[in-house]
Amino acid sequence: MFTNPFSPIFGGKPGVFFGREEILKLFDHAMIDLGSEDRAMFITGTRGSGKTALLEQFSIRAAAKKRTVIDLGPENTISQLVYALSGYDEMTKTVNPQANVSVLGIGGGISAGAVSKTEHVGKERLQELLLKACANSKNGILVTVDEVQKVPIEDVSSLCNAFQMASRKGNDIILAVAGLPYAYSEIIRHEGCTYLRRATHSELGLFTWDETTDALKKAFSKIKGLVIDDSIIANFNSASFGHPYLMQLLGYHLILRINELNAEKKHVVTEDEASVAITNSVFAYEQRSLKPLLDELPNSEKKYLRIMSDCLNEDRLAATADIAHGFGTTQSKLSKTRAYLIDNGIIAAPEQGKVMFCIPYLAAYVKKDLHISDAVEIARQRRV
Repeated sequence: MFTNPFSPIFGGKPGVFFGREEILKLFDHAMIDLGSEDRAMFITGTRGSGKTALLEQFSIRAAAKKRTVIDLGPENTISQLVYALSGYDEMTKTVNPQANVSVLGIGGGISAGAVSKTEHVGKERLQELLLKACANSKNGILVTVDEVQKVPIEDVSSLCNAFQMASRKGNDIILAVAGLPYAYSEIIRHEGCTYLRRATHSELGLFTWDETTDALKKAFSKIKGLVIDDSIIANFNSASFGHPYLMQLLGYHLILRINELNAEKKHVVTEDEASVAITNSVFAYEQRSLKPLLDELPNSEKKYLRIMSDCLNEDRLAATADIAHGFGTTQSKLSKTRAYLIDNGIIAAPEQGKVMFCIPYLAAYVKKDLHISDAVEIARQRRV
């Protein structure tokens, strides 16, 4: 049995991390250079592009340098941060009120018993707490925020204002946030988010052919006793389209298949094993990535993608005029639909009047009967 280092879990910590060396180099340099412009980083990408995994790499590297690391999610982000900075999110103050009264014309004081008063520490004290935490931190602070598109813009603004002040005071702090493509333009347009407007913006796209080959070879070479031919690496490269999540799936399903066949301690990967791994990986990708993506889209956007898929030419481009014709409407009336898909990183406009898919296998998947669940399909077949 081979230990499976691949982890195709959305939002999880992968045992194998692919590429992104240039971004990691920028981060490593930022940790030692107080004046680096990369001390605020904004990572964007579609689902499965490796945003969460990259933030985790930042955290691992920062912790190795004994930096204080605070990783935040999109729910109650400010409360999470306040709690992490102060150790609590509420402060209890004990007061001893002195009641001044007049009894029979004689002034005096009646001392009441001690009273506990609980005050919630909210975003209004975030700046104070961050400055205090910076003063007490010997090796600096890293704060990461995942799925920033789900964080209320007022909270993002509070975060930016606190970090801007801490940075102005010369403190050793780094802020890294990650979100879907549209999050960047929405946040930097907000008046209170100047700090992130100056952040280094890194868009996580697909790996090149060479990057994918190198990443897969490195990953498989770490599995003791496993031998994999370059031709199979090339097949995996083609099947993955350089998408990090698909690469994780391919590695995971290959090792799973090999272990199912009770492989020995040493094993040479066969073409059949690789083929089964590719089939299972694509199916898992459709169910875990493409189906949830389409389930969230409005009907007009789904229809746009289906028509667009039918209009693709040999260069995998679709003319917006042809899509409008398929819709039976004008291009101008579809501008908002097209913009929505572009802002979410689902399609791109590489040239005037042309659009292309940005997500692997989506062009074929949108043609399937997406509205009928397996349970409904079986019930329909059995004429319930």
